[in-house]
Amino acid sequence: MPKAETPGGVLFNNFVSGSVGGFIGTVLNTPFDVVKSRIQGATKIPGVVPKYNWTYPSLLLIAREEGPAALYKGFLPKVLRLAPGGGVLLLVVEATLSAFRKALGPPYI
Repeated sequence: MPKAETPGGVLFNNFVSGSVGGFIGTVLNTPFDVVKSRIQGATKIPGVVPKYNWTYPSLLLIAREEGPAALYKGFLPKVLRLAPGGGVLLLVVEATLSAFRKALGPPYI
């Protein structure tokens, strides 16, 4: 991204950067979240090994049986919530750090 020359530009760059980070985090996390939900939702029957038992074998099983797209079920609502949330989070962190820098003075600038 080009270097921002105005305070509004800095806010925009921070928001976009946080949103991109939120998007990438969601892309990487969603398959594991799907597996977690399947493991938690499985009914426990004494003496029977559940279909979804461990993370990595479950990832492969879902991809093999239902296709790789099944690992991204629920992706759209999750990314619509977390990508902008990452942007807002970065704005809040930067504003808080800026307030502390102004309050504490030179060693913290």
